[in-house]
Amino acid sequence: MAEKLTLNDLQDNETWEKAVVVFKPESFSKEFTEKQRSYEIDRDNHYFKPDSISNSLFGNCLDGTDNGVRLDIYKSRLPEEGKRWIVDYCYITK
Repeated sequence: MAEKLTLNDLQDNETWEKAVVVFKPESFSKEFTEKQRSYEIDRDNHYFKPDSISNSLFGNCLDGTDNGVRLDIYKSRLPEEGKRWIVDYCYITK
């Protein structure tokens, strides 16, 4: 497997095109496999553009069940909105 990184590491590194974000198991109210908790993202997301008005971060689940998920919304949920998704680690794929 590729080197484990943080989301901040991805923000600081401008050389990658695609990466995977893996969320911690405790982010969910039921058990999911690591593949089900993993989302492929592109460097082109607004999240990685500091001058952008938006901070949207879209991802596609590696198991193929969820595409175009707004990961930034799940990462910043308030307690009354449900469980906040916590990033476990990331890795670069391209």
